[in-house]
Amino acid sequence: MSKRRHGEGRAEEVDGGISKKIKTVHFGASEAARHNNSQEAAQTMEGTSGPTNRELRIARRYARKERRKARREQEIEAVGEEDHTNESRQKPLKKKTKQNARRKASGWQVSDAVGGYLIDLDPVFSVDEEYLLLAYASTIRVYATNTSLLVRTLSTSTKQSGITGLALSASNFSHLYVTLSQGHLEKWDWTEGQRLGKWTTGSQISGVTVISQTSHNVEEDLIYTVDGRPGSWMITAHHLRLGKDANQTEAHTLYKSTEPISSLKVLGSGDVVVASAGSRLILGNIANSEDSVLKNVKYTWRELTCPEWITTIDVRMSGDQKEAVDGGTMSASPTSSNSIDIVTGGLKGSVYVYRDLLAKLIQKERKKHLPPPIAQHLHWHRTGVGAVKWSADGNYIISGGGETVLALWQLDTGQQQLLPHLSAPIESVVVSPSGVSYAIRLADNSAMILSTAELQPTVSVSGVQVAVSRSSRIPIPNVPRVAEPANGFSTIRRPAAAVPRSSIGQVLLAVPGALSSRVGIASTKNAAYLQTLDVGTGSQASRQALTRTKVTDKNIGPELNTIEEPNVVLIQTSHNVQWLATVEEWIPPWQDVLFLATDRQDTTEKQILHMEIHLKFWQWDDISKQWELVSRIEAPHHNSDHSSRAIGRILDLVEDPSSSGFATIGDDAIVRIWRPEIRYRDGIKVKSREGHSLITWNCRQSIPLAALNEVEESDGSQITARLALSIDGSLLVAGYQSLSSSSLYLIDTESGNIRIVRPDIFSGPLMGVGIIDRYLIALAHHLVVWDIVDDRIQYEIAIRSYGLSNRTQVSAMHLAVDQQSKNFAVAIPEVAKAGSETKLRSQLAVFDPAHSNPIFTTALPQTLVALLPLEQKRGYITIDSAADLRTLRPTLQLAYVPIEGKEQPAPQNELKNIYGTSIGILLDKSKNSGPNALLLGKPLKSVDDSLGDVGDDDVFIVRQHELAEIFDSGNPLALPSVTTLFEHVAGLFSQKLST
Repeated sequence: MSKRRHGEGRAEEVDGGISKKIKTVHFGASEAARHNNSQEAAQTMEGTSGPTNRELRIARRYARKERRKARREQEIEAVGEEDHTNESRQKPLKKKTKQNARRKASGWQVSDAVGGYLIDLDPVFSVDEEYLLLAYASTIRVYATNTSLLVRTLSTSTKQSGITGLALSASNFSHLYVTLSQGHLEKWDWTEGQRLGKWTTGSQISGVTVISQTSHNVEEDLIYTVDGRPGSWMITAHHLRLGKDANQTEAHTLYKSTEPISSLKVLGSGDVVVASAGSRLILGNIANSEDSVLKNVKYTWRELTCPEWITTIDVRMSGDQKEAVDGGTMSASPTSSNSIDIVTGGLKGSVYVYRDLLAKLIQKERKKHLPPPIAQHLHWHRTGVGAVKWSADGNYIISGGGETVLALWQLDTGQQQLLPHLSAPIESVVVSPSGVSYAIRLADNSAMILSTAELQPTVSVSGVQVAVSRSSRIPIPNVPRVAEPANGFSTIRRPAAAVPRSSIGQVLLAVPGALSSRVGIASTKNAAYLQTLDVGTGSQASRQALTRTKVTDKNIGPELNTIEEPNVVLIQTSHNVQWLATVEEWIPPWQDVLFLATDRQDTTEKQILHMEIHLKFWQWDDISKQWELVSRIEAPHHNSDHSSRAIGRILDLVEDPSSSGFATIGDDAIVRIWRPEIRYRDGIKVKSREGHSLITWNCRQSIPLAALNEVEESDGSQITARLALSIDGSLLVAGYQSLSSSSLYLIDTESGNIRIVRPDIFSGPLMGVGIIDRYLIALAHHLVVWDIVDDRIQYEIAIRSYGLSNRTQVSAMHLAVDQQSKNFAVAIPEVAKAGSETKLRSQLAVFDPAHSNPIFTTALPQTLVALLPLEQKRGYITIDSAADLRTLRPTLQLAYVPIEGKEQPAPQNELKNIYGTSIGILLDKSKNSGPNALLLGKPLKSVDDSLGDVGDDDVFIVRQHELAEIFDSGNPLALPSVTTLFEHVAGLFSQKLST
């Protein structure tokens, strides 16, 4: 029997002894999403009577407001495209200021994004080779080549439009042109970080090249772009003007194609244009070089069909003139003494070298009986060629592809030199202006500079390497290959992540070896590596393999199928960061189990049946600075009696915050607790060469969950389970959801007994559980907070699903608990409008477990793939599907307490007074604080004293090793920025004040 007492927007239900407060809220439905459909926005959650008249009026008012807002933004954009006046920039700036003010007033702050993914564009050297420019989704980052440090970031004005091209100005090397996908073209002074101008072409742009041209004794830039849309591609030349000459901006279409134009190179002062489209090489030479009016410029175009689909090209002009590609300058027209040499890379791995191609095509036109031009054929790559370039002297060809090997071809002798064992497939190679360095961009979101003499790296830049969705700048067809293995259940590409408790500013991620945006380069999404990231800079601190890997080997099986690496799905570190636990899965290819199956459906079942699952334990080695494998448990949750169809998957892994230990839960509905033990052989301790006792890991306890010993008929894909441990490790919470039931279990870790079972406290796939003091938090189709002490539901918030599948919800919904600040954060997917497109993003909210109203909410531009608490600090770490890393932290607010009987001056903002005049001053922020709460001259505790012996009236100090963890970050030439160091130090002091 249940009773329901209705209140204002809230009902309290008493059922089975549990009191519930249910708050029906469309959490995650932002205003922008609600405005798109007023009827849908006014609907309440399933089971209610429908929208009221008041709700419909609010929805219609919101819709009208959004339409007016859209019209204003279109008017502002139209004005800004013609002339960037102060008036056209005021409204977006004001809007941003209001948003920042709201965030600041809420007491929480979201940091700027760091990390991000390198897009499919070549790196750009500065002319003096002191800087390297790398292109990300919406930013250009400038790195110093002598230190590998980030010097400057250029952020484009339109976040919804991604960068598609960049090229240095040919008339002023401190200027940079950037093209955006929605037709915008921007000009920057990259040395000062200032945007100089912006133009709109009206069509999508996929590439840009800049050359220099003299007009009226003035050297000017002539910009060539590849623009258009599917089915209609063009090469267009632009004369761009700013200020009072803006009305003199010109654009002239030079060539049209029905196939996508994938590459564009321009030689001389626009004398020769070389492009590729599909398997066609397109060459154009200017027909009227004397006419300086852009609209009168005409080219004579010739085409050559190559044996393979062209993935990349490079062009040089041999003879007296030097190479001029991507913004170089030349003054002479091509003559008989200057030949046009072209090298192409094919989709099937071939490299073709065409010598003096333009002259041969012209000769072929005059003499029909001549054979077509013949290319020198070089074939070593097994898959599509990712990059190919001429050396500075024209004697070598440099190429790279999916083999993670840099190949150098000596054309005169035919000899080949290989640089193997790079970390990932090669996607770009650029030769420096002087020819002494190669800039290489790899498919694992990293770039490096190699010296041409020793082929040794001098610069390395590595970012977040999570498996994210990337789209190719130019659609590349897929080479027909043997079918890849198909999983019998949904493989979640949510990366395994962990934050070490005793490490400041680092996060561990399980990442794939490579994730190419090009279909022609084979890559795997299985996470086989452990990457350690610096949270402040988003850069890589270290990387090591966790599974068997096939980086440089020929990873092709006997049936010509790609050999997949195992996939690390869960990672956790121990409380003292001396141990690492990982869970990996590997599914055999269907060719290996085909003889066991009767049909394709049965083949999938056999794949799942023969899936390999391992639980590994690693120990940190201070000498090698890497994790060393100590124990490997095969199939730790294998169902030996075959009483059900559980396949033995491990669904969650948590660490014991009080001691060295881990807990796992599998689809067999059993919780296992793992502890380290000294290894014995014949009753004698086994020791290492250094004399240390060797450790092994064993299952200390196995706890079957009540009433779920027999798992129902299921392949395991419909089961979700989560674990959480209390801060002292005495209470273990296990949540288990299957097709027919869902329950929460409270387990005593000391005895292994189940103390409390609460069935049907949540519904739907379980995305996370957590414990904060007396409260238990569960995230499923509803956000449920349960008061364990009073045995009642504190509150319950319904989450809007937007019609998303369970697979999408499980991968995009996150729960993180911050034990220091006693709050938790929730991230849920949200469908929102981005211009004319609908995209999936994340809504992030921070809650106090005692109150249903969130402390802070914000919308993030992308879908989150990881949400983690900031250990040793307050706040959270977010990583989204664009590989952007952000931190969410409460703003630092120090109270000012005057001394009784004396009038104190106002606090100073000078840097010397930022911590006060005495290090012994401490503010007691407890409720009983009064005038005597200000402590002056108190004796400081000894550095060797234990923190556990410090009383309420003693003064905490910042220990030397805590500061050392911030400043001793490894390479002294790659320290974080001053801002990041200041935030870390200030956060350390704020912890001491709040303890």
